[in-house]
Amino acid sequence: MSCDKIQDLLSPYLDGELDSSGRAEVDSHLDTCPDCADLLARLRTAMNAFAAFPEVEPAVGLSLKLEAIPVRARRFRLRFDVLLRPAFQPVLAAAAGFLLLAGIYLVSPDKGLINRTISRQFHRSLGSVEKIYVQAGSLTDRLGEYANTIFASAKSINPIGRGKD
Repeated sequence: MSCDKIQDLLSPYLDGELDSSGRAEVDSHLDTCPDCADLLARLRTAMNAFAAFPEVEPAVGLSLKLEAIPVRARRFRLRFDVLLRPAFQPVLAAAAGFLLLAGIYLVSPDKGLINRTISRQFHRSLGSVEKIYVQAGSLTDRLGEYANTIFASAKSINPIGRGKD
């Protein structure tokens, strides 16, 4: 049995929760594996240390006060604290920016100029993307020409040094 499985069984082993076949299996592994035997010794030490702690009973007055706390009935309510979580804040910032730009656009008297500027910039960007796509295609074509040479070189590399006898 592997060390991972044995390590999962060490706590039930110490608590006496394993059947005889399980105990025998753990015992045989512990005889051959010093790492797991060391882990078992450490677990025993920790258990003994925890057993040495005194058990503390809460004061009677504290128990009565805790029991007297009324249990509030849960009712449905809309909670906005989810919006204040750090993981959600970039989304809120993007939404605020979008709403700001949309508000400026809606109240702007020069909507036609804004539309033309956006359209022009979009088409420029589209042209740039097309150029990049064409360059990437030519790069892959050039790599295709050298593919056999690259594969042969990669096969000849032997970083570990195996197979050389």
